[in-house]
Amino acid sequence: MIKVTRACKISKKELRLGTPIEMEHTNNRRVARRIAAQHICEFPNYYSKGLIPLERKLKKLQGGKHK
Repeated sequence: MIKVTRACKISKKELRLGTPIEMEHTNNRRVARRIAAQHICEFPNYYSKGLIPLERKLKKLQGGKHK
């Protein structure tokens, strides 16, 4: 588990992108924000440059089908 400290640069934009994505793992918004913050602390552009474009690319490869 990544420890979120003051040294982490957590962008509000990334946190806004990541929180709803992490809600698929929990019904608790605070927990989802914490998960997102941990990802962002490790990789600052985790959602905007990583996960979101990757998922879009995978959907295109599947012909728009989501399983």
